Amino acid sequence: MPIDALDIAYIAIGAKQALKDSPGGYTAIPGFEGELDYVQACIDQAGLLDGVWQEYEGIFPGVWCYEVAEPFGYSFGKHLQLDGSSADAERILRAIVVGSMTSATA
Repeated sequence: MPIDALDIAYIAIGAKQALKDSPGGYTAIPGFEGELDYVQACIDQAGLLDGVWQEYEGIFPGVWCYEVAEPFGYSFGKHLQLDGSSADAERILRAIVVGSMTSATA
C-alpha cells in the first residue's frame, strides 16, 4: 500500500509549525542544510506512520492525519531541533498514538 500523501503533508505542516514556534526560528535547525533538509528528515518517517497505521486501522477512533501525523511532525521536528536522533521516531510516534486513543476514550 502506498504511503498516504496526507500523512506526508501533515507531517510537514507539524514540522514547519515546530520550526516557527522555535525561539531560534530557522537558526534552530543545526545539523541540517536548511529548512528543506529538516522537513525532509521529518517526512522521511512517513513509512513508519503507515506501518503503525496498519496496526490501528479499524480501531483508531479519530482522524489519523490530524491527530497523529501533524502532532508527530511537530514533536519529531522539535526533537530534531534539539539534536535528537531519528532512531527515536517510533517511540515519539507511539506515544502520540496512545495519547490520541486515550483522549478519545476519556
